[in-house]
Amino acid sequence: MLHVGIDDTDSLDGGCTTWVALRVIEALLPDYNLIGAPRLVRLNPNVPWKTRGNGAVAFTFGRGAGERQQVGALPGGLVTAHAEAAPAELDAGELLERVLAVVCEEAQPSAQPGVVVSEVRPREGLYWQGVRGIVGEAGLREALEGTAHAGLNGGRGLAGAACALAWSPRSGGVVERCSWELLGYRNRRRWGSPREISAESIAAVAEIEGTFGCHDPDGSPAMVPHSPCPVMWGLRGLRPEPLVTGFSVLGPERPERWLLWQTNQATDDHYRVELPAGGEASLRLAGSVATPPHSRRGGHRFFTFTFEGGELECAAFEPSGDFRKVVDQLVPGDVLEVCGSLEAGVLKLEKLRVVTLAPRQRKPPNPPCPECGARTHSAGRDAGYRCRPCGVRLPAPVPEAVAPTLVPGWYDPPASARRHLVRPARLMEPAVAVQAAAGPPGSVPLVQ
Repeated sequence: MLHVGIDDTDSLDGGCTTWVALRVIEALLPDYNLIGAPRLVRLNPNVPWKTRGNGAVAFTFGRGAGERQQVGALPGGLVTAHAEAAPAELDAGELLERVLAVVCEEAQPSAQPGVVVSEVRPREGLYWQGVRGIVGEAGLREALEGTAHAGLNGGRGLAGAACALAWSPRSGGVVERCSWELLGYRNRRRWGSPREISAESIAAVAEIEGTFGCHDPDGSPAMVPHSPCPVMWGLRGLRPEPLVTGFSVLGPERPERWLLWQTNQATDDHYRVELPAGGEASLRLAGSVATPPHSRRGGHRFFTFTFEGGELECAAFEPSGDFRKVVDQLVPGDVLEVCGSLEAGVLKLEKLRVVTLAPRQRKPPNPPCPECGARTHSAGRDAGYRCRPCGVRLPAPVPEAVAPTLVPGWYDPPASARRHLVRPARLMEPAVAVQAAAGPPGSVPLVQ
């Protein structure tokens, strides 16, 4: 069997790498069988040259054996994937040429596509380098050695294509770390026109067990893109079967094609647990609130966060919606885990966990004068209170304890403001901690 990786076929103006991959599958299926589900692999969301979701794709072709399952539909019939591959002599060079023909036809003019065809997958460490950092030239050369590969218009997508091949949904070959997304694709004639997907149908699929990211708390859709790309909607979930059996309620516009993808979305794989030597990175840090949150122009919220080894400024920006109200309720001394993207010394929050809450206090009302009953006024900093008519002075009353309005747990922005790799707060359960513990060196357990 042969593994194929593709990256960098779209642009900010349109296109979609998953669409190109679907067209590749459509072109090859008469001669090749799909082995296993196609894979959509999101990489470092902080790289400056990414288009939108920084997603690469990978799939495996060969002579199928064993059980088959439907993973998609085309105008000409079903797309099925075999569980296993039978021994067969396959020509990587010939397959590369056929894949390139489709990529050249479907890629955006400004894209820099990369295609890799290989009998073996690159080492898994390449994926971790690509999802948390930047793949260097030496690492890429090593990964491409012995493969059939080609880069177009500069070929920047070769790195992403190789990283997509290196991703394994099973950490250490034991624990599965993945999610699933069923993508519906529009008829080409409708690209760029408004999508006709009702809020009611989105609410219906949001009730399917294990789905996430369908809509925001106010009901506005989060699974329907706004770009002029071929994708009609993306239905995400923890297991594939409910997505395949449940997406038919979406409408009234119907997809011309659909394909089920196994993905690294909602895995938090992009987070590092230490500050980088320089540049941008996605971080997950444990520490505490050092300064009261404050608002800046535009409705953005900021506070200083201290952790072992230093401090930095955390920010919840206006698009994060009501997540800012969570930040507003923090006080110095609250112990947190913060997750976000570090840029220019500011951690742009993607979610946070309240671990323990510091005591809350408030200043009681000014005490009345014991002589005349009038309301006293401050006599100055640390000077207590004074009655202006009588001149009576009183000490400052003891601050009153206030019950916190927050409770320990995870909090995050609405789905429409959430990056693909970020695991939603509601999925941060004790079961996740077991999965994270099996991650690579330097990963952090996800503890509730």
